[in-house]
Amino acid sequence: MLCRTEMLVEKPIDEIISEFKNLDLSKQPVNEIQKLMTQVGRVSYMRIVIHKGATFMRARPNKEDERFRNKSDLSFKPQIFNKTYQRASTPNQTMFYASFLPVIPSPLEFNTRIIGALESLPWLRDKTTSGYKRITFSKWLAEEDLNLFAIIAKDEFYTENDYTKEIVDAYNNFIKQEDVLFVERSLKYHKFIADEFAKEVDDDTDYMISALFTETVTQNPNIDGILYPSMRVNGKGFNVAIKPESCKKIALYAAGECSIYKRKGQTVIGNDSIVELDGKTDNFEFAEIPNYRKECLEQLGVKTIDELI
Repeated sequence: MLCRTEMLVEKPIDEIISEFKNLDLSKQPVNEIQKLMTQVGRVSYMRIVIHKGATFMRARPNKEDERFRNKSDLSFKPQIFNKTYQRASTPNQTMFYASFLPVIPSPLEFNTRIIGALESLPWLRDKTTSGYKRITFSKWLAEEDLNLFAIIAKDEFYTENDYTKEIVDAYNNFIKQEDVLFVERSLKYHKFIADEFAKEVDDDTDYMISALFTETVTQNPNIDGILYPSMRVNGKGFNVAIKPESCKKIALYAAGECSIYKRKGQTVIGNDSIVELDGKTDNFEFAEIPNYRKECLEQLGVKTIDELI
């Protein structure tokens, strides 16, 4: 569904974007960011519906021998522990993060486990290090339709995924029916926001603009969350950030513990245990499965984890 918002004051969009870019985010200028967002004025946006039955994959790293045994361990971070800015969440609003691949087939389709692992373990992206870590993946299904605010992908991601192309094309076809100034304003603002979602960061405050943008648009009770391309896989897959109150629309149906073996730029993921669930169970125990550690290590050219470390 395509919509647009309207404000009475329309400050030049180039001026607004310039002011955004000149902010010192290390000083946490929350009020300034929020003020600029109210000055954006009349722009279009896109709301998409993720239908019942869609699958989301969430990843959570394990600390040493840590094991997760209940649904809350694999869901969103409790607000009491939510102290930092993330790409789509603020200290005031925790979110359920997960990776998502649309049904539309693509020759570039990425496994959602890979997206989740790369998002949650920065260590995997460092091709100079080797080691061993554990991670738990959880599979969630939409039991009701979800209304998500779609981030219009940055230009570099346009050809990376058929679903991205479909969203961008639909958005462009919609706004071209409007007046030239409205189109220009919308495109410039959404390009800026897309770049904020896609940027590399050094500190959690660098996420402030995308996080506060998400907090603002999800105040709409008809919006369950936000969908944006995963910059960790260069737009080949997607992430969702869903409001805690909208998590009643999704349910946990499976989880698995995995070992990640990494030798610089080469990574192998081995399955260690699994549990199948009915979407209603809160507490569970994993069933061990053959982990083929020897075979995983051999793929990396080592015999033991000590050699890897």
